Amino acid sequence: MGKRVIAGNEGFDFVRCRICGDHRRVISARHLSKHEIDRETYMAEYRLSPDQLIAKDFRLLRSSRRDYHPYGKSDWVTAIRTVYKKTGNVFAGNLQKKHKHIYLHGVWIYGDWDKALRAAGFDPESMRQRHFWTEDKIIGGITRLRTRRQPLTAQFAMKTHHDLFSGATRLFGTWSKALRAAGVPEIQTEGATRLGVLRALRDIRESRSKKEISAALKLQAEHYFGSLRKAIAESKKDRRVVNGWSKPKILAVLSRMHRRREGLGYGDARRNVPALVSAAQAYFGSWGRALHQAGIDPNLYFVRHKWRKSTKKSTGIR
Repeated sequence: MGKRVIAGNEGFDFVRCRICGDHRRVISARHLSKHEIDRETYMAEYRLSPDQLIAKDFRLLRSSRRDYHPYGKSDWVTAIRTVYKKTGNVFAGNLQKKHKHIYLHGVWIYGDWDKALRAAGFDPESMRQRHFWTEDKIIGGITRLRTRRQPLTAQFAMKTHHDLFSGATRLFGTWSKALRAAGVPEIQTEGATRLGVLRALRDIRESRSKKEISAALKLQAEHYFGSLRKAIAESKKDRRVVNGWSKPKILAVLSRMHRRREGLGYGDARRNVPALVSAAQAYFGSWGRALHQAGIDPNLYFVRHKWRKSTKKSTGIR
């Protein structure tokens, strides 16, 4: 570095380009591009640090700005991680508005923003506000969701991976078509719900073996919860499922009412225990079938007509 007179400013600090000898405030990447050399190669060849590429007076001028701090590499990494901890992102656009000095310092120290992010332990691609999606990138994103055993519902993707969801619907038309393109098996979603899957798994746990879980139910569990294991665990915690009606619970209540000689006629039950009647009809198809499954002769309570066992299977509605 040295001093020279510039436009009447005697003693102005400068740095000299080691290639052409030009005196400048900053040896920038733009200037070095004229010599067909990048910033990192230039520093390595002449054994220079980033601070040696900028005039001292110019650094002092910049330091007069509000919130300016002359970061070293480790200080800058600490600063950017602090911003991430407070805001949840280190998007370049946000930093340029709210923490411009941190952004500019990162670019200056490391040469460009992507390199600065990598030095701080961030993935530059995931720290962009806008992604330029291609079909391959979308398929890769969906594949990563499956690998991490995350739910594949449109609602989950839209809430937690909005950029991926938007890109998928833009390029494939719908989220379902994007899933098919990524090799996700198609599932029967008609009539299926997240709560319905939990209830079905609970019923199997309570009255049958887990080995009887169908392939269709397993795919639904993976779709809504990420994996069958996660779905089974959720079926043991969800209050609507734990405290709700199930076949064993309905049969136990009917048996108890029968022992106590409580009225189990359809009209009496509809008035006194309407929730039980609705659940029995949903799980067994009819009130008579529920009584029969509980080991109770429905004709004891059917006074206007004789009940006959139907050959029609229960609906299994959840």
